Amino acid sequence: MKACFSKSTFQIFTRVIGLGAAIAAPEKGGGQCVEGCPFFKELRLEPYSSRGKMIIARGLAEGVVKPSRELLNAVAACTTCGYCMYKCALQNVDVIIALRAELVRLGYTDPEHERAAKMIANFGNPYSKSLRRFLRLPRGGETLFFAGCSYAQYLPEKLDKIGEVLSRVGGVGWFGPDEPCCGNLLLASGQIDAFVTYGEQVLGKFKEAGVKRIVTACPGCHETFSKEYPKFFDFELEVEHLTRFLAGSVDEGRLLPRGLNARVAFHDPCHLARFSRIIDEPRFIIENVAGVVMVELKHNKLNTICCGGGGGAPIVHPRLTAKIADRRISEAIEADVEFLVTSCPLCEHMLSRSAKRMKTPIQILDIAELF
Repeated sequence: MKACFSKSTFQIFTRVIGLGAAIAAPEKGGGQCVEGCPFFKELRLEPYSSRGKMIIARGLAEGVVKPSRELLNAVAACTTCGYCMYKCALQNVDVIIALRAELVRLGYTDPEHERAAKMIANFGNPYSKSLRRFLRLPRGGETLFFAGCSYAQYLPEKLDKIGEVLSRVGGVGWFGPDEPCCGNLLLASGQIDAFVTYGEQVLGKFKEAGVKRIVTACPGCHETFSKEYPKFFDFELEVEHLTRFLAGSVDEGRLLPRGLNARVAFHDPCHLARFSRIIDEPRFIIENVAGVVMVELKHNKLNTICCGGGGGAPIVHPRLTAKIADRRISEAIEADVEFLVTSCPLCEHMLSRSAKRMKTPIQILDIAELF
């Protein structure tokens, strides 16, 4: 694939390589983040790797690298999957988001990210003016299910199933069709001012609803509320991911998984495993499904590989993120599984499209569909 950097910009980048050579040299233990970086796997170009972005950030800070549209294109090529952070002592994802934020401050914002930000501000989601959420759950309560935007956009039938399962457990309501967006895309794309402005509106809605605890099925929403909101706001709500809630319900005998005679693997969403460290709970649920043969994919748990759906990357680099998803489905084919279970709307969307594209009979299931 043709590089998105011009010759002149690439030459500037090669000059700045020396800035990071000492800390990134393989013989000194550096560079372990590179080979597992989803975009680097596809392009084999240093600017698209996590290490490359660390060096770009330093070069921009020191004036060696100048901001440009080409630079923005490379910086946008990141799903914020956290593989680099898992392999490195640095807080790489925070640096990449800060790098994006600096480019936004300097006047360089990707048009697709800018469009999504306007959608969130005006319509409460990054996708559509007419997006509607519907759940068969009572409105209001201290514990509310936060559906998020992506389930409603891509998987409304699975959102309906989640609502049905939660209604069996009881004690969980929902916001209603005017539920706000968590604002994750604003933060991930470096539009920090927009994130803070919108986040204050979200907090106002939470306060008005009297909510004390949020259960969400979206790892991006979970990570945003549990890890990012406390950095920016006075945020004290309890936040729980659906997998942990369902696992607890199974453990307490309030919920029983259905039977399924099949080979099943769990795809660990990056933000669920690496950011929130929720790894054992989904496996506990699957192990309690009668008839299941549980297998692990080659890359699993903290070492999971990305579906390509995060960080606002698919709307900027759709073809490359599709290839990233294909790599994951290839592992599922290699493992000879019949069902690939996960608990993330973006993972389900990306992997389902990939399975169809690759013409494999593997079915992608939401964890709630095991009940």
